[in-house]
Amino acid sequence: MKRAFCILLFCALLLTGCEVAPTNIVNDLAPDEPIRIVAVAESILPATPVPTATPVLTLPPTKAPTPEPTATPVPTDTPEPLKPKETPAPTAEPTPTPPDVSQGEMLIMVAQQYINYPYARGGKSPEKGFDPSGFVYWCLKEMGQKVKRRTSAGYAEEEKWQRISRLSDLQPGDLVFFRTGDNENINCVCIYLGENRMIYPSTSKQTVIITEINSYWTNAFQWARRVF
Repeated sequence: MKRAFCILLFCALLLTGCEVAPTNIVNDLAPDEPIRIVAVAESILPATPVPTATPVLTLPPTKAPTPEPTATPVPTDTPEPLKPKETPAPTAEPTPTPPDVSQGEMLIMVAQQYINYPYARGGKSPEKGFDPSGFVYWCLKEMGQKVKRRTSAGYAEEEKWQRISRLSDLQPGDLVFFRTGDNENINCVCIYLGENRMIYPSTSKQTVIITEINSYWTNAFQWARRVF
């Protein structure tokens, strides 16, 4: 019985396509010894195929898209604010001389602006003060007269100006010349105001004053010059 079973088993194995080593299945078919069937697992059962590792598809690293350079904004010219039209400054017109005011009287008006300005030897300006000849120089300059800076004696000799020999013939604006003290030459010039008065920088008062032509000045009088 055992023997028949083994034969059937052997045939079945052959039908399944398994390779059986006869020496491994039946070892001496003696009737009294048990039959040993040596089944080689690899021969009987089909070998289970080792699953092949599925290849991993490695994608190349995706490059980050290069950002496009930001366009530099084109500077827009800021329109300059409209400048208001410049109105030209009106040209100052010269102050007209009243028809009834002479040039000599205008000289007096200029001279009277400097009453109480300080006396200064050799001075010829309001900033530094005046002496008599410097005072005449400044006032004539303010009147637009181009004159050189001279001494009182120098102005007394200016021949282009009319010479007046008497005090009684004086007119407002005339230059009056005196020789005072022990001086041998003319050393003082004043501007005649009219009504027996005159204006000049006084050495004794140390300022520009108005004084009357008294006996002292009458005795010191030399002559006068009419500029206008």
